[in-house]
Amino acid sequence: MQSIKQAWQLMRENPLVSVISILGTALSIAMILVVILTFQISNSGYPPESNRGRMLYVLGTEASPLEGRDGSRNRGQMSYEVVKECFYSLQTSEAVTAITDNKNLPISLPAKRLFKEYSVKYTDDNFWRVFDFTFLNGKPFTEADFQSGIPNTVVTTEVASKLFGNEEAIGKTIIINDISYTIVGIVKPVSEKAQEAYADVWIPCTSYPAMIKKSSYCDGIAGNFKTILLAHHPSDFKAIKEELEQRRVQYNKGKRDMNVNFMGGPITRLEIATGSTGFQNVPMKNYFLQTGFLLLFMLLVPALNLIGFILSSVEKRKEEVGVRKAFGARGITIFRQILYENLLTTIIGGIVGLLLSFLLLKLSSQFLLTAGMMIRPGLFVAALFFVLLLNLFSAGIPAMRIARQQIVNALNKNEK
Repeated sequence: MQSIKQAWQLMRENPLVSVISILGTALSIAMILVVILTFQISNSGYPPESNRGRMLYVLGTEASPLEGRDGSRNRGQMSYEVVKECFYSLQTSEAVTAITDNKNLPISLPAKRLFKEYSVKYTDDNFWRVFDFTFLNGKPFTEADFQSGIPNTVVTTEVASKLFGNEEAIGKTIIINDISYTIVGIVKPVSEKAQEAYADVWIPCTSYPAMIKKSSYCDGIAGNFKTILLAHHPSDFKAIKEELEQRRVQYNKGKRDMNVNFMGGPITRLEIATGSTGFQNVPMKNYFLQTGFLLLFMLLVPALNLIGFILSSVEKRKEEVGVRKAFGARGITIFRQILYENLLTTIIGGIVGLLLSFLLLKLSSQFLLTAGMMIRPGLFVAALFFVLLLNLFSAGIPAMRIARQQIVNALNKNEK
């Protein structure tokens, strides 16, 4: 408590140094936390992708010619045929969903031609098992809807409000690609950071025949889909991958011209967060090494700048240190006190930096970011760790320097 009071008094006596120290700390911590937050948003689970830790992703496929056959390799997404033969039949996973990349399509009403485009995702009934959406009204389209190709749809509250105002949207009809869809469910809007779940409108892919029609291109392998596999537990990943490989080999036995492979997939959410795309896998150690050097640089540069300001502050206290050492104070005690005193300034800077990191991420992102995406216990632990580390770097050298001074030199303000 005495150290805190003394630190507060020193801050009041040297307002310029204190402000510069706080701002330097805040900017450093803010930039570090922006890096951590960006990784956290990409990797951690939050609605409607709360189960990311149990998900495997197949984002890319490759169709390659059989040995002795003419043709070139084709990299892209898979056909509905591949989804059915290789994925829907999996027994070791809890659920498998197939999705398309979002398509911006105009949505109209039966009696009115509209031209505003919305983000539409084609998927299946398992989509609602893999992702945990909050339904504010109605329910998702069912397995029976999907198997029969019944044109039911789920929309966000924003779409429902723009199309129907204050009217009840459940049971109303909207037109997409000249097909009339009935709204059966309304959900909360989703952040685009939830990449695989995000859309404004979700419809069964079986309701649009062109989406699931078998193509002769690439021997029926290439298409519009990618898949997400939900495991009962992460420990099942190995078994799922082994079963999927068996399904792939079996599927390829029936092909005449080309084979399919899944480009090193399935991959985990952590692998996606560290730069893997399904087409190119990035070793995680490379990502963490690069990020580690970046964080260290962000930490050391302001620490070196702060050292000068802290040195000038402790220079004024040489006589005080000399008197204390003359009365028996040990160097380690003085070293700890200076660290404790500077810790108050560093903590204030850390809190400002934490708030600034939220603001920077909000301003730099055009997407919806929720508190659940950004505020996590691990983030505060990381912030505290870097605050303590910065305090050690910036105040440790000046504290060690003054603590090691001879009593006579300290009293005479004459450092060797």
